[in-house]
Amino acid sequence: MSAFDDYLAQLRRLDDARRTADEAAARTATATESLGQRTARLAEQAAAQRSAVDDLARTARVAPPQRVPAPPPLNGDPAADLAAAEADLQVAATELEEARFLAHRAPLLPRWRADERNGLVYGLFALVCVVVQLFVLRNLRAEDALGAVLLAAVLIGCPLGAFGLGWLTIGVAARPKIGDEEKRLERNYRLGLVICGSTLVVACLGFFS
Repeated sequence: MSAFDDYLAQLRRLDDARRTADEAAARTATATESLGQRTARLAEQAAAQRSAVDDLARTARVAPPQRVPAPPPLNGDPAADLAAAEADLQVAATELEEARFLAHRAPLLPRWRADERNGLVYGLFALVCVVVQLFVLRNLRAEDALGAVLLAAVLIGCPLGAFGLGWLTIGVAARPKIGDEEKRLERNYRLGLVICGSTLVVACLGFFS
C-alpha cells in the first residue's frame, strides 16, 4: 500500500471519528434541550397548581396550605428528578380535584347523598325522642286533666322538637364551603316528618308491648 493510500485511510478514519463526535454532540444537545423544556413545563404546571390551590382556599374561606421546601435531588440524575417531579404533580392534580369536589359537598359525610345524610340526622334525633317518650309514658300518669295535657304535650312536642333540631342541624352541618347561595339547601323535610312523627307510634308500641 502506497503512502497516498495510507493517507486516504487516515482521512476516512478521521472523518468517521468526527462524524461520530458530531452525532454524539447532537444527541447531547437534544437531550439537554428536552430536559430544559420538561423543566420549564413542570415549573409552569406547578405555578398553575399553586395558584389554583390559593384560589380554592380563598373561595372556601380557609387558610391556604403552607409551602414546604423542595426535596433535595434524588441522586443527581436530572431525568430521574424530573420523572419524580412529574409523578408528584400528577398526585397533586388528583388531590386538587378531590379538594374541589369536597369543597362543594356538605362537611358532614360529604360522600353521602343528601337523603341518606339527612335521614341519619333525623334518625338520631328521633332515637332520642323515642327514649324520652318511653320515659314519659312509663312515669307520667294521666290521672287528671293536667296530667293528660302534659302527657299529650310531651308526646306530640317531642317529635316536633326532634324534627326542628334535625332541620337546624342539617342547615349548619350540611352547608358546603362553596356553593350557589341561591340554591336551596336540601333538608328533605318530608323524610324528617315521617321519621320524627313515627316515634309516637314506636313509643306506644314499646309501651304496650
